[in-house]
Amino acid sequence: MDRTEKMQLTLVNKIPIFKESIRKLTIGNELNHREKTYILSVALLFIKSFESDKRHTSFVEFGYYIILKYSTSYDDYKPLYDFAINFGFFPIAKDIQNKELIEDFKLVDDLTSLQLNDYNHENYTETFEQQKMRLELLTRSDQNFISYIAPTSYGKSSLIIEHIRNNLDKYQKVGIIVPTRSLLVQTYRLIREANIDRRIITHDEMYHGEISFIGVLTQERALRLLEKNDISFDILFIDEAHNLFERDSRSILLSRLIRYNSKKNNNQKVIYLSPLISESNNLRLDFQDEIVEQKVQYNMKEPEIYEYRENNEVFKYNRFVNEFYSISKIKKVDKEPEYINYIKLNSNNKNFIYHKAPRKIENFSKELFQYMPHLDLKFETRNLIDELEELVHKDFYVIELLKKGIIYLHGRMPEIIKEYLEYQFKKNPDLNYVIANKVILEGINLPIDNLFIMHTNGLKEKEVTNLIGRVNRLNEIFGTNTNQLYKLLPTIHFINSKYNKKKIKMENLIKKLRSSVFSDDIKNPILSKFDTDKINEDNVREKIKIIKENEDLILTELTDNLDVLKQIFIKSGLESMLSIKKYYLEKLLKRIDNIKVSIKWGNLDIIDKIYYFYIYGFNRETIIDYETYRLNFNDARNFYRGHIHARKTKNLKENINGTYRYFKQRISNKNAVFYIGLSYGEIAISTDSYQDKNKEVYVDLATKSDAELINLAIIKLKLEDDFINYKLNRLIVVLFELNLISEEEYNNSLYGTNDKNKIDLIKTGLSFNLITKLKNDDQLKNITLDENNNLVSNSEFFDYKNRLNGLYKFEIEKYLTF
Repeated sequence: MDRTEKMQLTLVNKIPIFKESIRKLTIGNELNHREKTYILSVALLFIKSFESDKRHTSFVEFGYYIILKYSTSYDDYKPLYDFAINFGFFPIAKDIQNKELIEDFKLVDDLTSLQLNDYNHENYTETFEQQKMRLELLTRSDQNFISYIAPTSYGKSSLIIEHIRNNLDKYQKVGIIVPTRSLLVQTYRLIREANIDRRIITHDEMYHGEISFIGVLTQERALRLLEKNDISFDILFIDEAHNLFERDSRSILLSRLIRYNSKKNNNQKVIYLSPLISESNNLRLDFQDEIVEQKVQYNMKEPEIYEYRENNEVFKYNRFVNEFYSISKIKKVDKEPEYINYIKLNSNNKNFIYHKAPRKIENFSKELFQYMPHLDLKFETRNLIDELEELVHKDFYVIELLKKGIIYLHGRMPEIIKEYLEYQFKKNPDLNYVIANKVILEGINLPIDNLFIMHTNGLKEKEVTNLIGRVNRLNEIFGTNTNQLYKLLPTIHFINSKYNKKKIKMENLIKKLRSSVFSDDIKNPILSKFDTDKINEDNVREKIKIIKENEDLILTELTDNLDVLKQIFIKSGLESMLSIKKYYLEKLLKRIDNIKVSIKWGNLDIIDKIYYFYIYGFNRETIIDYETYRLNFNDARNFYRGHIHARKTKNLKENINGTYRYFKQRISNKNAVFYIGLSYGEIAISTDSYQDKNKEVYVDLATKSDAELINLAIIKLKLEDDFINYKLNRLIVVLFELNLISEEEYNNSLYGTNDKNKIDLIKTGLSFNLITKLKNDDQLKNITLDENNNLVSNSEFFDYKNRLNGLYKFEIEKYLTF
């Protein structure tokens, strides 16, 4: 919404009849006949104003909002039908026809319905814009860099599949790059179910020289695939491409992948997909001239935004006229916080409550639980409770919450449990509330019909827009037998409470949503449009300079041993953990020479090898990452020896109980102050190993109940799994690359086995525990590879799978087809 549009809408809102009519329409008060006629006429005037000057997009959005709100409020769908036909919102028109929402349909409407069939695509109807942009993208064979920008649930996944199908002969090596493991699994399933005649790989080490394949990969795995093999991608699909704008390590890796693939294949094609990019050329890298943009500009959904304030007053916001309308006051309920009462009064079937930090998510979940009624649980929920007690622990917080239809999700939960709870929330009608943070932003498709935002600290307009896009996905509106068009007005609630920082007013962020177009915040220094002049801090400038130098080094052919070692460290992501300064790398080169003639080296286990090569004799300035520096202490090394062995040989529950016993032992030994990290730390103290006394990274185990210790054990296991997967394993990979460990030791360290069949199954995504169960149940013989080397199973395995409990069955169905 530009300045001219804002001024016009502000002026119009001073007209008494308009001001009163739009207020009543917005808050749901009954309009009289005159006001109905007037407000629909206003909608037409704004639409005509847009038609005379197409730059004023907010005018047509406002006209659409008035018509949509009027039609769904008064069950008068003729205005909405006419708008949908004329503006190309054909899914709405088709829905009105199919559900016979207009009684006196005329011949012209019947003829129009024939035209609507031209916009049927697969199992849904497209908008005019959607079809136009899809077809343009599919036929843009002359352009190497293309973007598809469209609101959430506008068919980006199906577009990827269609593009691959249409170009099987043209693109042999296809890369679909996704930001998270959950989205990787979701995309993998879509590709498998599409029955495309190609090998599908989800791990860099699954590649075995195939001429053609589809790689569904994170940027880390895609880079390793290119670095280890003399291959390149013919085409890259970059999902959630707006991540390229960030300055974090994963965004740098994503830009590195595109640049590195270009070096290996200067004719690569890249397709960027996102709902959150204002100008696609802001994604350009140094070798790119132009990114041809295909943008679906208009969204069929228009959010209804509510704000609860701490004086118990509730307002409804109209973004077009920038007005907050007072609509009610929440009454005090005995012994119940008003914001909880507000949530209860405004809940729908599937509610998403947004919080930021994992600990706050858990605390709020327990608070909400106190004031919700117990449910008469269905069999599925009772079975889920029994399952979690058996596989996790009876004191796992989520188990009690389930009894009132509540779950929580965050990145400190065991990955398989988080994914299983997401799956349960989708299909289990008892589960009405999910409390989560940004884990839900990156492409996870949950059936959400209501959003509560509990804090806005650090939340940007684009992130809120992405959250809103997750509410009432289009397939949930148009894919039902009943009229759900009111869901095109998704309900969004901002709740001021003790959970939001006192000095931050939610209304300030809400006002920023007035415009539906937000500028791109370019933080990634590798992007061409990054502006160094905007950086004022000298230390930040220096960091940016180093990032650029490192990225250029990656693409350079080197012969000097010191530079080669530095390049290996950067490629493996070790520069965020260890120093890559000349002094440190020279010391390591000498160690490499000494190790090659050392007899003792071969007798060391992998943990000691990591310690003696990377850490021994160096201080904290050299070992940048504190978690890695902990290996300087013998107790920490002993812990990881035990933990690595346990996670390969024991199931989740056994590991939780083992960690719990470890906690109890520390308490009995008067050593209860325990490092847990920032996300769950409660105490800030300075120790020999961690000297920042201002950060709360420790917890006093002695102050915790047994149930709290169990849940802390669950968190601790996930933290340590993340440390092993994303840090320790990087150190092991580099040892292998430097020929300092054997392939057998490498496999045992990363996969817990040297059995090639087991390793191949682990690389597809199956957990070590599941593979062990399948072996014990004599089922590995029923899993084979098809002609494309994709995993398939037979009818005997299908029967076996259906006899399993939910979690094992769920994990199998993620990766295997039947």
